Amino acid sequence: MVVQSQHADEGYAFQLLKHGTAGLAYLLKERVGDRGELLRALRETVDGRSVLDPTIVDGLVGRRIRLAESPLRTLNERELSVLRLMAEGKTNPAIAHQLALSESAIEKHINAIFSKLGVSEEARVHRRVAAVLTFLREEGLQH
Repeated sequence: MVVQSQHADEGYAFQLLKHGTAGLAYLLKERVGDRGELLRALRETVDGRSVLDPTIVDGLVGRRIRLAESPLRTLNERELSVLRLMAEGKTNPAIAHQLALSESAIEKHINAIFSKLGVSEEARVHRRVAAVLTFLREEGLQH
């Protein structure tokens, strides 16, 4: 399969390539110079090889680096579940109900989230909002 796009979309490229690259090409329209180059890419994919525009490779490598440096990597699965529900706007009682935990357990998880994400107790910063913003900013890297 050959994908020719106007955009270097690392999220789409990741989804396309996550199960293997054999027989796949992701080319940027602006960088395919002539018909011969496109035909070469088609031949490569038919032969089971892959052809990726360097811009796509750079984007995927950058994505991997950002994931490795993401503050979310310090959270365990339960904390991520709690944060995901916080991002949906759920209250502590609603989160406790959905996860079948006590409200005090949810409060402990939330305090651990704040600590691991480095969200301090400043009067000018709403810690819950700061944690959710971190999640929303970083969660796009996970998909």
